Amino acid sequence: MNLSQQGADFIARHEGFVSKAYRDPVGIWTIGTGFTNRCREFTKRFGEIKPGSRITRQRNDALLAIVADAEYGAAVSRDINPRRQHEYDGAVSVCFNCGPAAAQWKWARALRDGNAAAAAARLKETAVTAKGRRLRGLVRRRQEEAALIQHGRYGVHGVPRHAARPDAPSAFDAEVRACQKKLAQLGFDPGAADGVFGPRTRSAVLAYQMRHDDLVNDGILGRATMAQIDRSIEKRLIPRRAVAGAAAILGGAMSAPGDVPSDWIFWAVFGAGLILAGLTGFLLYRFRKDL
Repeated sequence: MNLSQQGADFIARHEGFVSKAYRDPVGIWTIGTGFTNRCREFTKRFGEIKPGSRITRQRNDALLAIVADAEYGAAVSRDINPRRQHEYDGAVSVCFNCGPAAAQWKWARALRDGNAAAAAARLKETAVTAKGRRLRGLVRRRQEEAALIQHGRYGVHGVPRHAARPDAPSAFDAEVRACQKKLAQLGFDPGAADGVFGPRTRSAVLAYQMRHDDLVNDGILGRATMAQIDRSIEKRLIPRRAVAGAAAILGGAMSAPGDVPSDWIFWAVFGAGLILAGLTGFLLYRFRKDL
């Protein structure tokens, strides 16, 4: 069994398309419809993905079905052996997103045993978090993959590229509101966090993109831009965590029993404070562009 055109379109809608290499929320270089250097079949045909790499939509689409079948479909056929085309397409989508090993997870075993309903139920709660956070995009994707596997519904939804037309503000979107809050934290004023991608939010997105060489300056809140915003927020938290850690250590040491600490405790705490202060200063300098 091979990936159908509907199946390829389903994956492409969820992955989105970015022609220039970018780093995803966990720092992995990504290009096209979610291809990474972990995908051996893709890198064998395209080469290593690195800063500045580009791919055309035509080449990406030509590689998608080939790579999906060779790397992910092979695992689906071997470990699940779906009975219907839509089950195969849905399972390949999951493995494309989570890796070939996903074909051996509990949802996959249920599908292998012919229980599509149980597979769909398990899948809805599978791999929907990143760094301990439950991500709406992953929740939505698993729900649609579950509907595809159980009912053959290919759907029409995908990961949005918000306000591709600057003169047409979007309707409310929770993902937009989350990005508005993050942009405000980073010092880019998107206006009210109302979940509507209007002119002021677009200006904030464009200003943010102009600060990052890896991004296209188009004012569109696409996949690459959202991933970079998430990384900026994470980097911004690192110095704060270092300061909090230093405060906790110093506070704990100074609150030790006894009115006056002994000399060795004092100098140990003093030295630790200097080291942590130096580390904090280094982190603030290292990530100054994202603060």
